[in-house]
Amino acid sequence: MNTSRVDIIIPVYNVEPYLQRCLNSVLKQTYKHWRAICIDDGSTDGCPAILDEYAAKDSRFMVVHQANGGLSHARNEGMALADAEYVMFVDSDDFIHPQTLELAVKLIKRDGTDMVSWYKDVIYINIQLRLMHKLKMNTINVRPWRIPFRCSLKLSKSVITDDALKHASDWRHPDIKYPIKHNYVWRHLFKRSLIKDIKFIKGLKYEDIPWWSELLVKPVKATITHLPLYYYYVNHKSISKATGGVERLMSQLKGLSYAQKLYEEAGNMERMRLWSRNIKWAILTGSSRVLYKMGEGPQTDSLVKYITDLAKTGFFDDAIGTRENIAKELYYTVAKGLRPVKTD
Repeated sequence: MNTSRVDIIIPVYNVEPYLQRCLNSVLKQTYKHWRAICIDDGSTDGCPAILDEYAAKDSRFMVVHQANGGLSHARNEGMALADAEYVMFVDSDDFIHPQTLELAVKLIKRDGTDMVSWYKDVIYINIQLRLMHKLKMNTINVRPWRIPFRCSLKLSKSVITDDALKHASDWRHPDIKYPIKHNYVWRHLFKRSLIKDIKFIKGLKYEDIPWWSELLVKPVKATITHLPLYYYYVNHKSISKATGGVERLMSQLKGLSYAQKLYEEAGNMERMRLWSRNIKWAILTGSSRVLYKMGEGPQTDSLVKYITDLAKTGFFDDAIGTRENIAKELYYTVAKGLRPVKTD
């Protein structure tokens, strides 16, 4: 019998309406060899009591209560406690399929890879549950529409790659319907040995970007599966989702700048070009629309100054392709003290 344990790191902060649904999805796993490392990051609602209740009933729940330090700090604390063969991350307002651990462990062992990525997650903006939450109805045990009762390895496609960075944002592989999402650590099962020395940057929102970029400085062998194993809930009050467009773009730029320095220090220019194409510009092109909507204020002034300083270093000069070059021109327009004008 396969007895390799999975440590599931769950940062928790003021998500009382959703926490039991998340923890129950872990309890319902068909694969029983897991430990949930729950880091209560100074919650002021009912989360601490809920966590203690689950830990009292099942010893596989490890609960740590700490002063609020932010998502990065909570994840780092969880990693410091992890000692299993495999590690995955779950946000406390999201939940996982009952077979997530079972299928991910089977794939990583079958293929001899370092990580498994489930890129076909359901972006969880389910109208059924949003309405129930608005009406203050209990949704702890509600099964949302669209979620399959069982998933089958035999009926699903998967791709093995010797270098996950090649497919971080590459739409051209014939067997990959969607690319690996580069900035979400919860879309993967990792060998702990692969990630144990990588830290999340404290105080930085969208800390997944530099973390993921650092992981891929060297080639990582990965299995990419079509299975929908993770369910993401758009909760705008959560640890990771409560941030405006200007603040989000500033955080993304800081994360990318940090990551680019890592690749420059590694000294592999081909690897850096691959990272720039598949991660850096995949983010910059998507985020450039924020430039059209910037209002006035201190946050905007700080963003404009930061873009101006980055432009002086040549940060935007490596754009490849039409879409990327259009985005580059937008950033340089802002750097020149102008505002881009949106045209229909």
